[in-house]
Order: sequence, then C-alpha cells, then structure tokens
Amino acid sequence: MSADPTTPAPRMDRHELYERAVQSPAMQARFLRALLGHDRAGIVTLGEDFSAAGAIARAFLAQCPDHRAVCVDLDAQALSRLVEMLDPALRPNLTVRNADVFDASDSADIIAALNFSLCEIHDRAGLVRYCRKALRRLNPGGILVADLYGGADAMAAGESEELLPGGVRYTWEQREANPLTGRVVNAMHFDLPGGVHMRDAFVYDWRLWGVPELRDAMLEAGFASTEVHDRLGGAIDTDGALHPLPVEDPDELDDTFVVSIVARAGETA
Repeated sequence: MSADPTTPAPRMDRHELYERAVQSPAMQARFLRALLGHDRAGIVTLGEDFSAAGAIARAFLAQCPDHRAVCVDLDAQALSRLVEMLDPALRPNLTVRNADVFDASDSADIIAALNFSLCEIHDRAGLVRYCRKALRRLNPGGILVADLYGGADAMAAGESEELLPGGVRYTWEQREANPLTGRVVNAMHFDLPGGVHMRDAFVYDWRLWGVPELRDAMLEAGFASTEVHDRLGGAIDTDGALHPLPVEDPDELDDTFVVSIVARAGETA
C-alpha cells in the first residue's frame, strides 16, 4: 500500500499506530455482528477480551448505537484511551473492566478475542479454561470468535514491511519460532517521518495454536459447534446485509493465512 504524502502522519501513539497497521475495526465489527446472525433481535452485547484500546468495540457501538460493549484488559492506560476515543454519546453503552479475562463475568452475545490474543495462553489446560469461562458468559446462541495465523511460513523467522499513510513504515518481525514447542516471539516496529524510530512498540511471546487445537479446545469446553472463516466477507444480499461463508476446503486457504474460528453456544442455557 502506498502512502499519501498529503495525509498527516499519525500521532506518535503506539496504540493508534497498531490500529492503523493491523486492524480494520469497521469491517471486523460488521463481520462479528453478521456471524451472530441478522435474525438476532433486541440489544446485542459485544465483549472484547484483551481489548487494549478497544478499536473493534468503538466501531461496533458506532455502527449499532443501541447495542452494548464490554471491554476487558489489564492495561489501564489503553482502556483510558478507549474511553477518550469513544463518542461521548456512546459512553453509557460501554463497560470497561481493568481485569484479567479469566476474571471477567459480564454476559455477552459475542465475545471477541482477536489479534491472536489466545496465543497469550501458553498451555492447553489454560486454553480450555478460557473457552469454558467464555461459554459461561455467553447468552444462549452466543458466539466466541478468535483468530490465528498459520500456513507454510508460520514457523519461519523473518520480517515484512508496509508503508502506511503519512509516511510511516511498519515492520512485523517474527523474531523466534520453535516448531517443537509452538512458541514464537514477535515484534512490531514503526519508523515515523522525521527520523523517529519506535522499535519494539509491541513484543509478544506466544504459543501459536493450530486451528484444530483451538477447535478441539472449544468443543471440549462445551461449545455446540465450531467453524472457520478465512475472510471478513462473504455473500451480500439485496438489502446489503453481510452473510459470512465458512471455509470448507483447505485448498481455499492461502499458503500463509489468517483465519477466524467461531465457536457457537447452544440455544439453551
């Protein structure tokens, strides 16, 4: 993607740079609502776990002003930024929890644990425990949505670069990768105009779960079913409503891919 020299450079805030580099909040919010189903009546509550500054929750509330969002994160500074960035008129619809996601208890219709957040959990017992906890929080028929990356280069060390609007260069580095343990260390770097370098803006020590591993953990936790989506799109009907389509054939996946795994709760509590 080429930079537009007329676009002002982002403020030197690592959370804003993160959102610009790797998130599409409006598309992700629309995708999550469509995954739940357009026939879901009444107020819908989105729970964004590991939310940081809650870009997806902000977009969800902007698109659906009558709905609700609950954001959970250990970073109090990021949560403060979330509240500051949200339209004041929407703040009554937002609940912020400065807490560990394992201690979260607010009910929701959708729980989103995106940006590879479940890779912060390094053992299978912990992964199943999180999924079980999420299921308890979900209303009947609710969904848990998580994402993973994988494919041929998933365990390869290396870097990739992208030029963002405003002349900001973003670098994703997979610094370490151990195929015997599934552990990876990744970092995000930003080079801003004027010679400002923000190295190690974010550093992650992850257990890179495989898609079957996560689906198995979700089912073991008690979810009724799981499905995999390899894009944020799908069919659009004549009313403009999005209908996401699960991927069924592995040949449809790119050599290196990012997928969303959706776990569906039963319709009864």
